[in-house]
Amino acid sequence: MSAGGRAAPRAASFRRGFRELNPLVLVVALLLAGVALAGFEVLVRSGVFVAVPEGRLLRIQHDDYAHVAYRVAELRRDPPAGPTVYLFGGSGAMECFVSEASLAADLRRAAGADVGFVSLAAHGQSFAQTLAIVDNLPAGEALLAVGLAPMRFTGAPERDAGLLLGRTLPLVSPRLREALGAQGVAAPAVTSVLPGAFDYLASYVRSRPNDGVGWLEDLGYSAHYWEGEPARSRAAKTSEAEDRIALDAPLYAENGAYNLGMLEEVLRLARDRGLSVVLFDQPLNHHVADPTWGGVVPDYRRKVRALAAEYDVAYLDVQQRIALEDEDFGDIYHLLGSGRLKWQPVLARQLADALALERIAGAPGSSGDLRGVARKGLRAG
Repeated sequence: MSAGGRAAPRAASFRRGFRELNPLVLVVALLLAGVALAGFEVLVRSGVFVAVPEGRLLRIQHDDYAHVAYRVAELRRDPPAGPTVYLFGGSGAMECFVSEASLAADLRRAAGADVGFVSLAAHGQSFAQTLAIVDNLPAGEALLAVGLAPMRFTGAPERDAGLLLGRTLPLVSPRLREALGAQGVAAPAVTSVLPGAFDYLASYVRSRPNDGVGWLEDLGYSAHYWEGEPARSRAAKTSEAEDRIALDAPLYAENGAYNLGMLEEVLRLARDRGLSVVLFDQPLNHHVADPTWGGVVPDYRRKVRALAAEYDVAYLDVQQRIALEDEDFGDIYHLLGSGRLKWQPVLARQLADALALERIAGAPGSSGDLRGVARKGLRAG
């Protein structure tokens, strides 16, 4: 009998297996499927995927959430040996520095010490996502630099509840479940990364061919959305700001208290883990937008300053120390190369002062930006 002749009966037998109604066979099949799913969940939770180069796992070059999940898995597998600054925030935070290596170099010079820097920011990152990431960081001396922006206070709690199912990030965070419960958010009965993992796989299979990229082809991660992109016109920026503020003001009224509560959960988790925190406002293009953002900015700043005082953390004032122009922004949130070159050294000096203040690295007054009595103001914001 030919190979094709032998294959035909096997294929027919395989198809008949799907029509099998014997209860015992069905139970065994369900058990095997359950074991397979449980094994897959363990693999995803363990971060074993870092055995594959990151570029092969990205769906697109700007796949922020896959990148953050990959970096967290790397950190857990190989924790930093010394003090580390971790950056959190949205795309405005991603665009405010030239590169991780460049900011790390500025930070080391300003602190006069060997300090690491890791960006875990991602577009649209919520405080709940920040909380889940912090809950998964390895132990060690660290400073968490948490970016603030109007859009970080407008997100709905329903999206954050999806984190418990691995949606956007395949991270298991017991503190997130507790925090959502404390905020009165209805959470799934179980915590599982499987739904998010399957979402990712479906997106991967769909995105790669659509973009003309082969499966497992190595894509380099790109952290800058505004790399080489032309800036929008002033009129376009002004229109964008008006539209965005019109959306954010009512969303802030609806969800601001919830998101402020999640920010407090980040501060509480950091305190419990012995991690230091600084807060800073991400860049905003005040040249084309209402500086108050429809009243949102002064309101959240007032409340965040109260939280900062309660938890004894610094609230940095980076933008107030930089002469940013409209030309430094690509739109209303994101700095271009010229803006990054202005922002990064000031951020590095203020982070260095915070490290010294927290006695993590450097000597008091080492950076020269907030010496003497001004260091006291670093705490108060």
